[in-house]
Amino acid sequence: MKKRVLSLRKIAALFTAALLLISCASCTQEVSAKELSSGFSRKASETGEVTEGFAGSMADFSLSLFQKSLDKEKGNNLVSPLSTLCCLAMIANGTSGDTLDQIESVLHMDMDELNKALYAYTSSLSSDDDCSVNLANSIWFREDALQVNDSFLQTNADWYNAQVYASPFDNSTVTDINRWVDKQTDGMIDHILDEIPAETMMYLINALAFDSKWANEYEDSDILDREFHNYDGSTQDVQMLSSSEGTFLSYGGAQGFAKNYAGNHYSFVALLPEEGTDIYDYIASLGGSAWRELWENRTYDSLDVQIPEFTYSVSMDQTDALAAMGITDMFSPGAADFSAMGTSSLGDLYCSSVQQKTYIKLDRNGTKAAAVTWGRNDVTAIMEPVEPKKIILDRPFVYAIVDNQNGLPLFLGAVTDLSEEVIQ
Repeated sequence: MKKRVLSLRKIAALFTAALLLISCASCTQEVSAKELSSGFSRKASETGEVTEGFAGSMADFSLSLFQKSLDKEKGNNLVSPLSTLCCLAMIANGTSGDTLDQIESVLHMDMDELNKALYAYTSSLSSDDDCSVNLANSIWFREDALQVNDSFLQTNADWYNAQVYASPFDNSTVTDINRWVDKQTDGMIDHILDEIPAETMMYLINALAFDSKWANEYEDSDILDREFHNYDGSTQDVQMLSSSEGTFLSYGGAQGFAKNYAGNHYSFVALLPEEGTDIYDYIASLGGSAWRELWENRTYDSLDVQIPEFTYSVSMDQTDALAAMGITDMFSPGAADFSAMGTSSLGDLYCSSVQQKTYIKLDRNGTKAAAVTWGRNDVTAIMEPVEPKKIILDRPFVYAIVDNQNGLPLFLGAVTDLSEEVIQ
């Protein structure tokens, strides 16, 4: 009988950002799966550090992923590089040989260095009552068909605090995983699965939730009725959030600003290309080093800015994006090496696709955002008074949510179309 080949078919990322508090109806419900987390608590004593090499690699990865995930036909775009990277790193801890070499080459770091740096970085993400950041990871495996290596589970417990669940992968597992996702995202994402295919052996899931008000609240007089000029030339009536800001950004024919969230640990960053510059051409010019340069060279100036309120969702397949970045072997049944993850008598493991679904809502209240990424194994300067610069986001622009300490993007997006049919 021909050897059956199992597939790690979906490493999917789903990002949801909402600015209004969404209740979590099922947060109190517990999962029924057998939790093995107590057997894989953190044993590593090292805490790692956020090195210059890591910051550069993460910036490169973030911008490359964003660029290669763009789809003009779909209009607005949004990715969550941090969530994707965390999930990819957990998966990479299960690879060996050329498959591992390829991932390390793309990330410009070996896994030992990456695990420690990601641990240090995610541990440094500030969180309090005014600006909450929650990061969670979990591993779910089919208890009757997959022998998972303890070393794989321990490594992901050490550096990602991954919860471990052994489950029958029936309807109860679907319910359990959806409840876990719902809880970790404050109900913004209530489910990611409808069913589990018979060949699925494992899910590795990252959840990232961001919830913050603006540092300075908007008054009713700050809300203006304006027009947004869509990429296709049409216009749409929008409500603009008007404010005075002080952090000015400029790079490669675009001007922008950073607007602080409560606590001043994170910022909303926007970049507006010069009029006449195609938004996609501008995004293509932004590499990781360019992103770090524009952040490090930010200046303090008097700015009048306007941000449109917007809501949209995006679904995308990131398999080709990662492959274009150089990660190909893990998607190939004949080349993938997941021997460090575990074994199954049913066949070999490989990854067949990476999916991402995103949703964002930005308004006068602040930002509430969540990201879920899952992998599936089938088998502030005193200044003289000046006239403030005006930056009005009334045409396609790039935006991000960044941590102010490193300037690295937790989320990256582009608004190109605010016509009524794309408003959710």
